[in-house]
Amino acid sequence: MIKIFIITERRADYSRFKPILDLIVKDKDLDYSLAVTGAHIKPEMGHTIDEIINDGFDVDFKIKMFTEDIDTSGSMVRAFSRVVHDVTYCLEEAKPNLILSGFDIGANLAVTIAGAHMNIPVAHIQGGEVTGTIDESIRHAMSKFSHYHFAANKDSVYRLIKMGEEPRHVFNVGCPSIDAIKQVIDDPDVLKKYNLINKNYFILIQHPVTTELEKSTSQIVTTLRALKKANVNVLIILPNNDAGFSNIIREVRSSNFKYIETLSISDYINLLKRSIGLIGNSSSGIHETSTFNIPTINIGTRQNKRLRPSNVIDVEHDETQILNSIRECLKLKDEDKEFFNPYGDGDSASKIISIIKNLDLSNKIIQKTITY
Repeated sequence: MIKIFIITERRADYSRFKPILDLIVKDKDLDYSLAVTGAHIKPEMGHTIDEIINDGFDVDFKIKMFTEDIDTSGSMVRAFSRVVHDVTYCLEEAKPNLILSGFDIGANLAVTIAGAHMNIPVAHIQGGEVTGTIDESIRHAMSKFSHYHFAANKDSVYRLIKMGEEPRHVFNVGCPSIDAIKQVIDDPDVLKKYNLINKNYFILIQHPVTTELEKSTSQIVTTLRALKKANVNVLIILPNNDAGFSNIIREVRSSNFKYIETLSISDYINLLKRSIGLIGNSSSGIHETSTFNIPTINIGTRQNKRLRPSNVIDVEHDETQILNSIRECLKLKDEDKEFFNPYGDGDSASKIISIIKNLDLSNKIIQKTITY
């Protein structure tokens, strides 16, 4: 029996862990221990731990990560430090054979660092990608603390090897978010649920960029002004709680646009695939929209240099550029275009599980050495 430890902080990482957890539950040779933290246990962020429980997963640990009412870069670092501290006790109690960490999210960096120091093998999902901002540094740091790597594409595999990771420990498995969206049951009634009977709508997700903290207000104001001038229907999903999020939420709530705190994976996917396109700076626009053959208007630097499918339109935080891109999408909405998704075709979770069952999890892989 291989026991796998997973921690989830927000909807972005849970949506990618879910298809993997689904397979772990079904496999007699695998078990899991799940820690939930961050936005999941904050009522004002949707209290999405309820969704995790409703999906049938046991929550073994809850870590209170965000305890301050202020929204600063310092408070974000202090929240990270709480997870580093508390997750060590979770690992001591759970006694996992493997930590499965993911992406570029603080709680996952915390468990990766803790696992490496506690001599627990760590496998990292989606290392080797390029984005810029603090996410870039977090992701590459996780790769250096990890022992195995589940990369999402060939570019990432090459980059990880170039970073000095052992080639035989790097696997190209695709992005598990594609698995998640393909598993969602089609629900046309979702339009009525959110009063979007008219299908001509965009979805906006604009997160703060921690390295551009002082610009978060002006950046969202620019986007909202462009949307108002375009005179289009928009459903705004409020941002994650990285430093600068409160400025964005304040401006969204004072606008006349429809907004929602969070969405279940099912509702999000059903709304996304029926939309004209996705606007903002979410990785969903890079990883997922091409599967539905809809465009992404990617604003600013948050996804800088990430491998892009051809449906992505890159713009700066410029009202005219955003407005022109919206108009371009409106012209294209009735055209039947197909886009290749370089992040896989929906079998990432099964590949990850198959590889995990054959990994060397003995102490001899704990001590890493750069390969050059």
